[in-house]
Amino acid sequence: MSPVLPLLRTARLGTVAVVAAGAVLVAGCGSPTPGADSPRAAVTTFFHALGDKDADGACAVVSTNGRPLEGVALEQCTLGFQKVLGSLSDQQDIAALKNAVVSGASVNGNRATVRQSQITDLPEGFATDIDLVQIDGRWYIDSKTDPTGDSTTSSGGPTGGPTG
Repeated sequence: MSPVLPLLRTARLGTVAVVAAGAVLVAGCGSPTPGADSPRAAVTTFFHALGDKDADGACAVVSTNGRPLEGVALEQCTLGFQKVLGSLSDQQDIAALKNAVVSGASVNGNRATVRQSQITDLPEGFATDIDLVQIDGRWYIDSKTDPTGDSTTSSGGPTGGPTG
């Protein structure tokens, strides 16, 4: 699959639609140091940011095309997450995202995978394998797009999402 600028997509979580990161709409963020020190920290940061309704924080740990998101992609990411996270109101889901625990990651050079079995306390609909990439010593969730332009999760599955 060639990484092309993907879009934020919506993942189903019971009856609540929540954004899952794709790439074009997921971009660096206002954080002074984007990325994370480890794959576990990147995934933890991502889910905790979703629980805090912190679009900038979620976007700060996502990359595309081997680069952290920036510029227009960052702006689109932040705006996309703000819209979707604004509608996240189930307090149990919010609490679960804030308390997600990542127990490990498989690292192979500058690539890593956090398996869904290594992430606990997530709301229904959020569990998925997550691929990461290390860029300049920092870890990012690796968002991708297939050649047709459809966003995929870091594990290659569709992430769903707004189409309009």
